[in-house]
Amino acid sequence: MKDTSKRIELPPARTGRPASHPRRYAPDELVRFDARIPARLAKQLYDVALTDGRSVTAVHADLLAAALECRGAAME
Repeated sequence: MKDTSKRIELPPARTGRPASHPRRYAPDELVRFDARIPARLAKQLYDVALTDGRSVTAVHADLLAAALECRGAAME
């Protein structure tokens, strides 16, 4: 059972469009987002995923978490 007691609110982040409503998610609920990155970075991401036998999504999430921790962002 997912913990829904601590909902996480993501504010609207649409560029060039009218603001939408904030969305609320459970802490471990998956959120889909689109990221456009240079092909050279995508290649590295896919190479790591292939080498480690993991999904690109999992590698991407781990890299983002590590980068945020380096910046001092608290992971709740």
